[in-house]
Amino acid sequence: MAYTEQITFLLFLKMADEQSKPPYNKKIVPNGLDWASLLKLDGEAIEKHYRHILDELGKKSGMLGAIFKKARQDIQNPATLRRFIDELTDTENWSSMQADTKGDIYEGLLEKSAL
Repeated sequence: MAYTEQITFLLFLKMADEQSKPPYNKKIVPNGLDWASLLKLDGEAIEKHYRHILDELGKKSGMLGAIFKKARQDIQNPATLRRFIDELTDTENWSSMQADTKGDIYEGLLEKSAL
């Protein structure tokens, strides 16, 4: 369960991205520090950018800064980070899922991270 916090941060970014689209249209995370900025990267670039996202969001004011304050990048293997992002991307819209479904998927991601 070493990646529980990391999956939570990634899931937050994914759901914030969903909230930025219709019908919600809420901008929660600044451009360049968002889910979309992670999707286009791979290898060491994705690991470096993810660390940058965590650092920068931790400096923001309000709830966003509180969520990411002192966040650490614990996924040192870029392939593992890419796999988590791909698995979250392959999942349907998290914002529209029922809580039970979200919980089941989240638990599945945690189980995979233990492997």
